[in-house]
Amino acid sequence: MLQRADRGKPLTGRIAEVFFSIQGEGATAGTPAVFVRLQGCSVGCVWCDTKYSWDPGGGREVALEDLVEEAAAFPCRRCVITGGEPLESPLFSPLVHALRARGFTLEVETSGTLPPPAVPVDQWNVSAKLAGSGVPEAKRINPEAIRRFLRLGAWWKFVVVDAADVAEVLRLAERFAIPREKILLMPEGVRREETLERSPWVAEECQRYGFRFSPRLHILLWGARRGV
Repeated sequence: MLQRADRGKPLTGRIAEVFFSIQGEGATAGTPAVFVRLQGCSVGCVWCDTKYSWDPGGGREVALEDLVEEAAAFPCRRCVITGGEPLESPLFSPLVHALRARGFTLEVETSGTLPPPAVPVDQWNVSAKLAGSGVPEAKRINPEAIRRFLRLGAWWKFVVVDAADVAEVLRLAERFAIPREKILLMPEGVRREETLERSPWVAEECQRYGFRFSPRLHILLWGARRGV
């Protein structure tokens, strides 16, 4: 929970981790970036590989000013704010403004279950959830939020396992008029072997329907580890 104590005490919130790596997924895969993973997520995907970030009371408490200094200590001025579900964190908007003031280019990774606030983000990466995530449709598909992200030029990343998942992506693309060139398909897998096994099929589906392929570079390079 974000807190601002009386008498000028610092703004604080909870985070899971901060680290410097390369972007492993999406349209900017391979780009060096500082990652700030905010704590707390109520979406609850069954295949999530960062379940340690779900509990809003987990992680560590940090003052906003100290968090910005921690991010700025790395030799990089691109930051990916992720989670958890970062838009659930009351630390999110103050952090965006503070990092922007320090000259960061900002990407945000979100499930798209909440509408985006009016903050200066350079790139929204919406990982909309399919039925295979185990999340009820009323929770995972928020038409108002999807339409607002579309107006912001968001990228849309879908985790897929089989043809039924791809068919669902096609239905969502038609329903909301999501441009196919802004859609990425990513093979589900928390281990290197799973990712490699599914990747050729996912690449073929991208060729067939005009989508982009998203790797999971961090899994391929380092396996299922935190902080990479």
